[in-house]
Amino acid sequence: MSFINKRLFYRIALYSIAGLIGYTIYAKANVPPETDAEYCERKGMVKIHNRFYKYDVYQHDEMKPFVDMLIKGCNGDAYCEINRAYQYVLKIPYKESSANRNPSDVINQNGGDCDEKSFLLASLLLQKQYACILITTKDHGFIGVHIPNEKEITAPASYVTFEGKKYYFAETTTPVGYIGRDNGVKEEEIEGVFDMVAKKEIPIEQVDFFIVPLS
Repeated sequence: MSFINKRLFYRIALYSIAGLIGYTIYAKANVPPETDAEYCERKGMVKIHNRFYKYDVYQHDEMKPFVDMLIKGCNGDAYCEINRAYQYVLKIPYKESSANRNPSDVINQNGGDCDEKSFLLASLLLQKQYACILITTKDHGFIGVHIPNEKEITAPASYVTFEGKKYYFAETTTPVGYIGRDNGVKEEEIEGVFDMVAKKEIPIEQVDFFIVPLS
């Protein structure tokens, strides 16, 4: 290839690259901004009170045998099944994380933070279609669970109500606990409530709080 032809070839190539870059910038500039819903769908996240959480609470088939083993002997008693799941998650050590462990990771690594352990508990509860919510503050998250046979709740209990259902506190980060035990969170600290079944935020003004502090 002659020197002139080489220069022409390189010039055409440079113009083509510049044109491609320019078109890409133009195209991106004219793409409508991504909505929160689209971002959540793409990233597998949920938005709860202006914060994004990694959401991995589904009815995974691999979780069902584990749940069946966990609730063996409950004979269909709802409180027994819910409490077995809660006590299991409660015994998993609290471990800080920046990796967004999913429920399976929390089990396999025997550790999780408040969000991760809460999401694991929700995942176990949803295997049996038990309704639950995630309650969040500025720096904490915990589960509220609906107990179909709430006469089993004998201790002083803290809960929230939504659409006529009570959701009892199920704090997963304490060494010991029971469903309904107060976890020290004050009503004014609560920033968001999220329906783990419907996967949508519940307007906080639609929720009533009944918190019984530990004496």
